[in-house]
Amino acid sequence: MKSFIHHIESLSNEKIDYFITNSDLNIFHEDIENSVILSGSFNPVHDGHMKLLNYSSEKLKMNKYYEISLSNVDKDDIQIEELIKRIKKFNTDEKIIISKSSKFIHKSKIFPKSCFIVGYDTAIRILDPSYLSSGESLDDLFNALGKNSCTFLVAGRIDATGSIFENLELNNLDFKYKDYFKIISEKDFRVDVSSTDMRRHDI
Repeated sequence: MKSFIHHIESLSNEKIDYFITNSDLNIFHEDIENSVILSGSFNPVHDGHMKLLNYSSEKLKMNKYYEISLSNVDKDDIQIEELIKRIKKFNTDEKIIISKSSKFIHKSKIFPKSCFIVGYDTAIRILDPSYLSSGESLDDLFNALGKNSCTFLVAGRIDATGSIFENLELNNLDFKYKDYFKIISEKDFRVDVSSTDMRRHDI
């Protein structure tokens, strides 16, 4: 626990970019490269997250990690008590990256040669210029991804009506960005569960 708190302090003071832990709050010292990373708030983590990360790791033959960023583009920062509560719900053998990198342009620099697993909604936001900071462009983002050899793997989801499965359509993307995305088809992977629904029903 003391080592975990020390790493949180180092992260907050920008002495480190990230650290790796598990549900026992052990610290692992590993370089993260050539890995598949599932980023999220995991409030809470659920079976769908685990199946998606395992599927992606096996499909791409890459190391696997979850990632929780203490900072978020459109949510409040995660406090340490809440962070520990979320981490404790993971299986002990799962490794979780803790960072302060809320944007993929930053994630690509500290996790080179990685593939980021994202859901359909996140993929849409990535391609929406309104989510960029002032002075940033989509070309800046994808140039950084290219420089650091990073890509996205996109998983679909059921829509609000519960009747339509939605996913990113590569044919609708600008040709400059297509090669950065791979799509998981509905027939290959589909799990209709979300953290939001779990919180709503207090599961």
